[in-house]
Amino acid sequence: MVDQREADEKVDILGKANILKPAFCCVAATDYCMLRCKMCNKWSEPIPKPEELPSIAEWKRFITGFRELVDEQFEMDFGGGEALSMPGILEMVRHAKDLGFKTTMASNGYLINKEMAIKIADSGLDAVSLSLDSHRAQLHDKMRGVEGVYQRVMEAIDNISKYSKHTRKGLCCIIMDENIDDILPLVQLADKNPKIDWIYFMVVVQPNYSGPLTDDWRDEYKYLWPKDKVKTIALLDELIRLKQSNSKVSNRVEHLRAYKAYFNNPQKLVNKARCIVGGRAISINSYGFVQLCLFKDFIGNIRKQDIRDIWRSQDAEVIRKQVDQCKTNCHLLLNCCYIEDEPSLYSS
Repeated sequence: MVDQREADEKVDILGKANILKPAFCCVAATDYCMLRCKMCNKWSEPIPKPEELPSIAEWKRFITGFRELVDEQFEMDFGGGEALSMPGILEMVRHAKDLGFKTTMASNGYLINKEMAIKIADSGLDAVSLSLDSHRAQLHDKMRGVEGVYQRVMEAIDNISKYSKHTRKGLCCIIMDENIDDILPLVQLADKNPKIDWIYFMVVVQPNYSGPLTDDWRDEYKYLWPKDKVKTIALLDELIRLKQSNSKVSNRVEHLRAYKAYFNNPQKLVNKARCIVGGRAISINSYGFVQLCLFKDFIGNIRKQDIRDIWRSQDAEVIRKQVDQCKTNCHLLLNCCYIEDEPSLYSS
């Protein structure tokens, strides 16, 4: 069988082999977030100085160059921090849309009032994923560390529905100990609300910006990990049933089965011997640094280099070789990039 990477290569007009195309792109254009989430430490990170940040012109230059590396209708994801807190973020979205990208954004919903929803409409943003961990305002606010966040999410759904009708809206919920009993009511909320297009579930993993990956993280963050394994597995069985019954749950059945295997044994590998992303994911942080893997070295900076040169660079090839050899049980692959249907990966 031909290796997938070889199958993805093509030859340009000069007869030189081009490396494989990007398959995923996340623009984490700001580190700022007004929330204090229990499952993420990014809010505690130092905020960059203005002179350390790419200008909007530099971000647009990146987007323009990146267009040449990918196929039509490639999806560009904008995130943070809270992406909408960054001045100019929707100008970047508009530029990406004008170049033919599909555009999505992850948001906590806190800033989406009427005025912001109108700006979202003007940007052409295709879809927004709103964080919501419970149908109960008190619990969601507790998990996100700021009072009133739940109400802001509800208002964001209404405002986008009214003022940015083309923008699809979904919910993203993290399955944790404190909201185990709230997951099914949250699905019911989504299924009954015609303004909500989907609900996507993630599983709790080692919090962002909590240091190197370790199997001991559940000791420090024991309040996050579900204490009742039987209840958690039963919940996922019910989510699978709902998925098969035309619920708005957007995870594939295989994905939910992988979650079952993870909660049954968190040390279980969630991917095959080689990283399933395979060096095809690209992330740009708020300083403009580019990574192919969030746990490996930077390969360049969009402020100083063209993204096409970065993608084809020797530094990028070094990281791709490291990724090919990586055996880390990286649960980011489980939440964000689960693409495999290999039964042995999600069997108990």
